Amino acid sequence: MYEQLIYCIAKEYIVLNTSSAQATRALLPNYEPFRVDALPEGQQPLFTFTGDVDLSGYKRLDLLEDKPSEATHARIYRTQGERLILELQIFRQSQNMLIGEDWRELQSDVQMDDLSSAEHLNRLLLIGYAAAIAPHRMLKVHASVTMLRGRALLFLGVSGTGKSTHSRLWRRYVPGAELLNDDEPMVRVEDDGSVRVYGCPWSGSTPCYRNESAEVVAFVHLHQSPENKLTKLHGRDSFDSLYSSSAFLHSDKVRHLAIFNTVADVLERIPVYRLDCRPDEEAVSCTRPLLEN
Repeated sequence: MYEQLIYCIAKEYIVLNTSSAQATRALLPNYEPFRVDALPEGQQPLFTFTGDVDLSGYKRLDLLEDKPSEATHARIYRTQGERLILELQIFRQSQNMLIGEDWRELQSDVQMDDLSSAEHLNRLLLIGYAAAIAPHRMLKVHASVTMLRGRALLFLGVSGTGKSTHSRLWRRYVPGAELLNDDEPMVRVEDDGSVRVYGCPWSGSTPCYRNESAEVVAFVHLHQSPENKLTKLHGRDSFDSLYSSSAFLHSDKVRHLAIFNTVADVLERIPVYRLDCRPDEEAVSCTRPLLEN
């Protein structure tokens, strides 16, 4: 008999089926600000995730995607019934996730009451969420988000560029500036056409898990430089900046196209800038007018 945990992240609900809600909550303290008691009446969850499932009977057929990184390695295979199975390796330990149609039903062999499984569980949920939101005019963006009085700048850039540093400088030099998320925010085109950024349970190495949102004012792509200079991007340059910072699965053509369309939709409303910068107060002064105007 399963117990359920329900979370609302960027206005989308996810349901976790677990043998022990208390034990699973201990694995996911970063999810607590997003936990709700029940689904609203008539609300369908973005996906349902069930752990402790034996997936040994599912054969890996075709390798569709292979995504290595410094500490993790994810592989996506086609399995029987045209379903997908994701193998996630973190520091040589592997767990698997069976993916149902439209990413609405996820099953995994991850143990949801074992503290040693916390990192795998957290990462599998992030992967599932990022894929499932694609048709909903939403993006998971690799960015650090600074907000001021309900309005936000998203600082983009490859790892090590200084996104977290620039957000920290904002908080040092601009009264009232706050960090909304430092690595994995969710951007959503709302029904009224506005674009908002949401905090979530994932924020890289910075523990910033705020169940809040802000109006997106601009995206700022950072580049280390001996001089500080802000330049507005146009056309393909602006598209490439946001597209390269958005998560998607190359092997899933439907979601790939949905991300492409959402990026284009966002850029009809929100400008993108390039900031060549040093890590100093003058760099902050380049972008400060974007939020204060």
